Order: sequence, then C-alpha cells, then structure tokens
Amino acid sequence: MRLSMEEAERLADKLWYRNVEKTVIAVAQDFETKEVLMVAYMNREAFIKTLTMGLMHYWSLSRRRIWMKGETSGNVQEVVDAYIDCDGDAVLFLVKQHGNACHEGFRSCFHNRIKSE
Repeated sequence: MRLSMEEAERLADKLWYRNVEKTVIAVAQDFETKEVLMVAYMNREAFIKTLTMGLMHYWSLSRRRIWMKGETSGNVQEVVDAYIDCDGDAVLFLVKQHGNACHEGFRSCFHNRIKSE
C-alpha cells in the first residue's frame, strides 16, 4: 500500500500526536495470520514515510531518530493496509513481514508469555 504525499499528509494532520515526543502508537500485525508483531512509536514524519514508501518507519525514543524497520537486518515490513483508531492516537498496520520482527530473533516481539507460578 502506497499513498501520494498529499494523501499521507492529509491523514497525518488528523492524528493526535501525544506526549513530549509528539508520537502516535503504531501496531504492526501480520496481514495473513493477524499475529501482533510489534508495537512502537511514530512521529508525523515516520507516518508519512510509511504511507508514501509502503515500508514501516518508526520513531526511536532512545536514538531520537526515524528508522525503517529492517534497515540493517533486512527484515522489512511491507504495508498492506492501515487503520487509524477512534481517538486518532494509534494506528494499526497490516504488514507482510520479511524475516523476524523482533530484534531478539523471534517472529513477534510478544514472545514472553506471562505464566502463573
């Protein structure tokens, strides 16, 4: 999924960028299995890059910069579809995941199950 710059900017203007970092929550979900792969943050620029390039871009709170998922690992996320939540402060992206999503080598970042002892 790729949008024009004008379409992406129009949608970016509708989002509610929260906190000091001026970000929204970005959820990446496998478009086929519906498995949640990861949750991260996006600022306005990362959101626009994602929609215009068709590849997931995030805002790194620790590095304080935009990064494209897979820019070093090759484990890119192709955008298939996207949904803005009712408050406009979170975006769900359905993606085609290449390789693993988690930097620890797992398919999903949600691999640490909570179990009662």
